[in-house]
Amino acid sequence: MYSSFAAVYKAGANLATQRITGFSKIFARNVHHYEPRKAPPKATQKGRVPVRTGGSIKGSTLVHGKYGLRLKSEGIRLKAIQLQEADNSIMRALRPLEGKLYRRLHTNISVYIKGNETRMGKGKGSFDHWMCRVPTGKIIFEIDGAKVPLAVAKEAFRIAKDKLPGNYEFVTRDTPPKVGFKPALKPEERPVLDYTKILNENPTPKWANWQQQKNMDIRQYLRR
Repeated sequence: MYSSFAAVYKAGANLATQRITGFSKIFARNVHHYEPRKAPPKATQKGRVPVRTGGSIKGSTLVHGKYGLRLKSEGIRLKAIQLQEADNSIMRALRPLEGKLYRRLHTNISVYIKGNETRMGKGKGSFDHWMCRVPTGKIIFEIDGAKVPLAVAKEAFRIAKDKLPGNYEFVTRDTPPKVGFKPALKPEERPVLDYTKILNENPTPKWANWQQQKNMDIRQYLRR
């Protein structure tokens, strides 16, 4: 009888330990905001920061908050630890005022390194950290809160940008979006262009071939 009671007690203790361990694992996974929960994948190429040449303004305006921090210099690579340090410095200023911090970046590229004076070959080394590519004009952080004044937001972002590489600018809801290094023009300020006239005056090879296919003397000999 005693042995059966001990077996039941031991099984219950193991179950409780498993539950506590499971909860601790869940909380441990949610400690860091910027590193992915999954294991590091295989080593990838270093790559380059994309340069926006198509006129896209995506990610250059505020979405959630009243104030924001935007990248002003050329595209850079940011590490997860750098974003975490900037995050901590901003939260020190927002906690007493019950402010809200919105994080617009997520590290999704694993970086593998090798030691100094290591011979060539034999793989790309071991995993070191996570990072992300940030193009010019990208919003990094946003701040919102009824009790957060403008001066506090500027000071918090001033301390945060000192912990990040690159140059940054303070933006508000009234700040225009950015296309590359230049601010985007308002709809009423954009020039109206006749692209058909421009292509007829200086045709590209593709446009010239397309116009030539409209000639009826040539179309009768096509697909013969």
